Amino acid sequence: MGWLRRRPKPLGDPDPEAFFEDLRRASLGERYTALDRTRDFRAVFFGESTPLQGRRVLWQILEWCRLFRPVSAPGDPHETYRRDGERNIGLKVFMTLNAEPEPAPLTETAVNEAPEERT
Repeated sequence: MGWLRRRPKPLGDPDPEAFFEDLRRASLGERYTALDRTRDFRAVFFGESTPLQGRRVLWQILEWCRLFRPVSAPGDPHETYRRDGERNIGLKVFMTLNAEPEPAPLTETAVNEAPEERT
């Protein structure tokens, strides 16, 4: 079962292991060409895409962000900082996908949004 097909967990309790397992299964492999990648990205961002295409695009983005590789570049601190910046973007994408936001508290203005009738 994948992370999209599982029964939802309570808010704030993500399942990163299942998420990474699904991403590993969507791994690109050797037969995944540049043309395949272009078609997947266009389907995801400009048209109708399948869940498999979405997972492949996400995997590619997280790979580009060095989420699964070390960021250190021995002897070159500037390259290490650059790679760490790439990884930060990947972590933000991952956290956004894997965590539910806290519900916003109702304010008095939100409760009383209906305009009062004047007579």
